Amino acid sequence: MKNANNKIQEGGTVAIFFTGGTIAMKLGRGSKGVVPEVQFQSLVDQLTPFQRDVHFKAIHWADLPSPHMTPERMFQLAIDVEKVLKEPHIDGAVVVHGTDVMEETAFMMDLVIDSPKPVVLTGAMRYHNEPGYDGLRNLLYSVRACQAPESLHMGAMVLMTDRLYAAREVTKVHSINVDAFDAPGLGPLGFVEGEKFRFVRRRTDRAHFRVEGIEPNVDLVKLCTGMDDRFIRCSLQHGVAGLVIEALGSGNVPPGAVQAIEETVEQGIPVVMTTRCIRGGAWPIYGYPGGGKSLHKKGVIMAGRLSGQKARIQLMVALARTRDMQQIRELFEKN
Repeated sequence: MKNANNKIQEGGTVAIFFTGGTIAMKLGRGSKGVVPEVQFQSLVDQLTPFQRDVHFKAIHWADLPSPHMTPERMFQLAIDVEKVLKEPHIDGAVVVHGTDVMEETAFMMDLVIDSPKPVVLTGAMRYHNEPGYDGLRNLLYSVRACQAPESLHMGAMVLMTDRLYAAREVTKVHSINVDAFDAPGLGPLGFVEGEKFRFVRRRTDRAHFRVEGIEPNVDLVKLCTGMDDRFIRCSLQHGVAGLVIEALGSGNVPPGAVQAIEETVEQGIPVVMTTRCIRGGAWPIYGYPGGGKSLHKKGVIMAGRLSGQKARIQLMVALARTRDMQQIRELFEKN
């Protein structure tokens, strides 16, 4: 960790958790595509010459493509990272992760890890033997982000393409471009400038949940024009514990879905409303049938600026803490 004079104290240690992802993949021979082939230790070895004044605690946690992660694994990873952060000589943790669901793992960590020390998730959009490989640079500056004093009390963050984002705000906005992450309407917390970080703002909206596990039985249903309630009723038939609806506009749904949503709430199952719009959020504005205000009056919880995938993670955590509908509403709407 850096001291007040911005100098790195000797003996500082950053934990690096490896979970897999494109950063450790190569284009294989023949037609098998891009597959895991790079050893985690080789990435650490490549990093060491650029960061000689920092020790690394390398932890090979898994080797999973991003879509193979699950909410249960995300929670366990968060618990394991928190345990290491409690070691006094550890300055922070870098989590090497696939990019497809990186934002969800980051948000899970943001919700459940109770530590002032920074956690930075990073990965790569280009595989290891692709021209312009971005993995090593992202890893290097994630380590340096953990050493920046401004990173304390900032929760979990994501570093990609020289930008550092809050876990609650970041999302993957491009499926293949190297500049794939953004926080729409808010922007980064900071930037890489030369070999240093420049922070431009601090977080003020972090929620923390002390839980022993999560409730994984939460569905996310996307509603589009003309859709009815079939997927909502399917979730109910399978005993869903919570439901997130990705709606239209500021949180409005087609009329064919309204009755099932109201019935879900009447059964004591929390329904959280998000929007497919990447900016603005879901808010109780419209009072017509299916409008956000009318649904809110019926007990639907508005997720504000949380995306559908992050609202689902937060509802999984919230349901592990309480089943009281009003308390769950407050956990969402106060932030």
